[in-house]
Amino acid sequence: MSSVPTADNVTETEPTQLPTKRYLGALAAIFNTLLILGVGFVLCAFTGGMFVALYVGFIAAYVAIPYTVVAITARELSARRWRRRAARNDGEPEQTHVAVRFGMFRQRASMTTAIVMLAALVAVAVWGLRWDEILSSGFSSASAEGFSMMAFGAFAVVAALLAIVVNVPSIYSASVVGSERYAVRERVGAWKLIIANTILTTASWIGYCVFAIYYLAVQI
Repeated sequence: MSSVPTADNVTETEPTQLPTKRYLGALAAIFNTLLILGVGFVLCAFTGGMFVALYVGFIAAYVAIPYTVVAITARELSARRWRRRAARNDGEPEQTHVAVRFGMFRQRASMTTAIVMLAALVAVAVWGLRWDEILSSGFSSASAEGFSMMAFGAFAVVAALLAIVVNVPSIYSASVVGSERYAVRERVGAWKLIIANTILTTASWIGYCVFAIYYLAVQI
């Protein structure tokens, strides 16, 4: 059983963690996440993969809402399992120190993906489907709208799949969820980043659920 990091020992060990190396690791995680999103989007939006993305996206519109409910519920159940372990171990549950420091690749990739997804959703909400004004290269309004929806759908599919891959291992891990809750409660480690990541990922899930409801309502 590993020891529980307290406010004192976390504060003392932080300077020894080579901040420059941590920052380089964070930048590498951000770059790799953006690279995956970019390559996936190009393959889905500008190749034959577009048609596959369209079918997957249509199915994802139906899956988005139940997945979000399951994900949020699973995260809370994982936190409850962590608290039960603490009760059985005299208040000393297993801690994942790297999760407290927000040093896991999937934590950083999750935040990066959520930011990009929300930015894309805001762009669609602000500019809507007015690509006939933005693209003046001979597109008709209908074809421009169709292209914009297909492009956004392709991006949404790629981003959603990546979000699932990086989030599922964390939300089903009692030690990771519990360690993050501990960091926030005790204000240790990278607790501000953990709060930001929780807000951003939850907002992206709910935001795309709202878009899915709107899309299905329009289609029906």
